[in-house]
Amino acid sequence: MKNLSFRLRDIHIDAENIFEDIKTNKSSFIYKTIFYLLFFTSMISFLVHTIKFGYGFGIVFLILLFAYFLYYIYSIKAALRENIKSPKADKIDPENPQFLKSRIQYITEGIKVTATRIKLVRNFYIIFFPLMTFILIYIFRGQSSTKSLIITFVISVLLGGVFWYYYFKNDLNEIENDMEELEELNTKINKLVEV
Repeated sequence: MKNLSFRLRDIHIDAENIFEDIKTNKSSFIYKTIFYLLFFTSMISFLVHTIKFGYGFGIVFLILLFAYFLYYIYSIKAALRENIKSPKADKIDPENPQFLKSRIQYITEGIKVTATRIKLVRNFYIIFFPLMTFILIYIFRGQSSTKSLIITFVISVLLGGVFWYYYFKNDLNEIENDMEELEELNTKINKLVEV
């Protein structure tokens, strides 16, 4: 039994290390900040375009921007609701393997919230950064030929969209690794309890 306690303690330490890593390195504050930074920058550029050139691209992009904003809020709240539903380990004896399983489940659900947030921010950047870049170029250069507008738009999408996909890829890979590690810890607990 003592040997089981030591092994469970090691698993508990590994789980808490993952939890601390997620809390410090992938803080929700960071992702909220970069989301709102692009949101307000895009909104201002789309408004300026609408004021300067009248209704057109700017108003369409503003509608898309607000639609994505509502989708972002809804998705984050849904992920947080799932996290709240996950079992809390507070009322279970810390020496009990069930405590550790509940704690790992809680950490896993928290990581899913972080993964959801990162994916939403990444997709937002992939969609709206190129649009904002296109609109800003349009504002500064003024009306151009259709061919020039299309080339500008394609370059914005290729550079902006591809860049942001790879920019957020490392964070998502790390999250995936943490999820796999938590799953392995859960499997270890099951094997220890069976023995």
